[in-house]
Amino acid sequence: MARSRPTTRLAASAGPRPNKRQLSAAASKEKLIEATILCMANYGPAGVSIEKITDAAGVSRGLVRHHFGSKRRLLLEAFQRLADEQRTAFGGDLATDGDPTAALRAAVATSFRDELAAPERSHAWFGFWQAALGDPDLREINERVYAEERERYSELFSEAARQQGLDIDSREAGTGLVALADGAWSELLMAAADFSVDDALALCDHYIDMILERGRAERGRPAGT
Repeated sequence: MARSRPTTRLAASAGPRPNKRQLSAAASKEKLIEATILCMANYGPAGVSIEKITDAAGVSRGLVRHHFGSKRRLLLEAFQRLADEQRTAFGGDLATDGDPTAALRAAVATSFRDELAAPERSHAWFGFWQAALGDPDLREINERVYAEERERYSELFSEAARQQGLDIDSREAGTGLVALADGAWSELLMAAADFSVDDALALCDHYIDMILERGRAERGRPAGT
């Protein structure tokens, strides 16, 4: 039986622990990022200011320059935080027993998880989308997330079609599902009293069924018709 390594060696390999000053700096930086997301949700890109951000974070204005150099850099890191959350949720392992159709439905459901669908997060997303229209770096973050999402949906559609012997345009199907999910997000924000997450998921499920059913219809159609 192999002997376990000494605890002291494991502790040493982890590197030195951060001191109180480093912990305080990390905490204030975290507060600023989260406050920026909150302000974007509440005020939109035109209303976000350093004063509002630092007031929400409960820190001095000088810390924005100290940690980020500029308000724009802070906005970029805040949007990257949202993008990373989306990527982490969307890119996780899906326990669907090798069923690509079930995996496709599960992948859609991850984008409507409670932590991502919270008003603070979803309203902030829309604010950053608007800001991205005039900022190429924000737009790059946004486009990278959506490219990955379209690719994942398209791959799952392709796997589902291959498993069932269907002929579909998986790229078009994946792009359409992203657009539909975005529309459902908009509806959740604008008509929350009449449209729920369950409604959004049902709508996306109907789309998936429609795409696969159309593939089955094409498979049964005589050649040349």
